[in-house]
Amino acid sequence: MDYERFVEEVQRRAGFEGRDEAERAIAVAARTLGERLLEQEAVAVAGGLPGPVAAAVRGAAYQGDFDRDELYDRIARREGAPRRFGMEHAQAVCQVIGEALPEAERLRLQRHLPDWADLFTPRAAGAPPPRPVHAPAPPEVGHGSTLATGRPGSRHPLSEAHPATAHAGSVARSDEPHAETKLSSSRGLTQERLGDTLAEGRPGPERPVSETQR
Repeated sequence: MDYERFVEEVQRRAGFEGRDEAERAIAVAARTLGERLLEQEAVAVAGGLPGPVAAAVRGAAYQGDFDRDELYDRIARREGAPRRFGMEHAQAVCQVIGEALPEAERLRLQRHLPDWADLFTPRAAGAPPPRPVHAPAPPEVGHGSTLATGRPGSRHPLSEAHPATAHAGSVARSDEPHAETKLSSSRGLTQERLGDTLAEGRPGPERPVSETQR
């Protein structure tokens, strides 16, 4: 793996926006890794890495057998970044180192640092990298503004809906909208329904017309 591809892989996996950020993380992580390796091991590892990465590993002085938590802390301090960023950058750089090294050198490094062995395990072919901590989280369903993320609508399709579009007294809601005026079912004319016919209405004057004074 050449240096250009090495940088591209780290940039993509760590979610850096620019190349400069990726190169800085590579230099810091490679130097910190070199501080954990004895000189003989550092030379062996550097021999399988691209030039700038190899130089950072070889240029570091051994500083004892610190654990991976210290690895993350050192990288975060040197980058001036939160610890979770230091951890992610270390993991991205170490994984690409594991993929860049010839298999024999990678296995040697993993045997030398058994507690860190999984950091150098190559990513499975075709497996997507985890979402970088730099990337914004996708919106939750019901909180977005697109069809894919927006709040779901009715659980019933339109074909099963029964909208009440008419008011209570509308003929649109009646099974027999013209029942009151059909000859077959009506109760009579309007006057009969209201009790205003000669047969049912209120009587007129008690005195016949013939007795009225003219």
